[in-house]
Amino acid sequence: MATITLRSAKGSPLTNNEVDANFTNLNNDKYESGSNVTLGTVSGTTVTASGNITAQAYVISSINSGVAAAGSDQSGGTALAKTFNIVTSATASSAEGVVLPDAVMGLTVEILNDTSTTIKVYPYSGETIDGGTADAAVNLAGKHSLKLVCTSASNWVRLTPNIIYDSSGTRLN
Repeated sequence: MATITLRSAKGSPLTNNEVDANFTNLNNDKYESGSNVTLGTVSGTTVTASGNITAQAYVISSINSGVAAAGSDQSGGTALAKTFNIVTSATASSAEGVVLPDAVMGLTVEILNDTSTTIKVYPYSGETIDGGTADAAVNLAGKHSLKLVCTSASNWVRLTPNIIYDSSGTRLN
């Protein structure tokens, strides 16, 4: 941040040297188009960039490693609040589930069902998955994962991973 001497703070007119120092400080601290920008800690809930963001190291996503699927419908499902969610608890008899966050175009959510039980994945209230019926769930089998990308303000799309089978038809992944 440039150091600037203000007349109001000084209480008298600035000298020529003070005016020159103000311009020098502004010139030294300005952003030049094409320059690399270094950010310290960015706080708040949203950071928006109008161009590409390039990471020179890993990008660390938010993770919830202990999600418990719940309820038997969308209103009772566990709300997902992280980018990567590991479901570690589900009861087979109640068709428990999780609920995606409110759709924001470009948002990505991944779910790993680390249980042996099939769970339900519900869209946020009034939204769809793969353009299906509003509020309708999709199944996520035990020991499987699912990546979803929001393609509009009300629709999530499942990205299908490559599924590998052995010669006898048994799924390997």
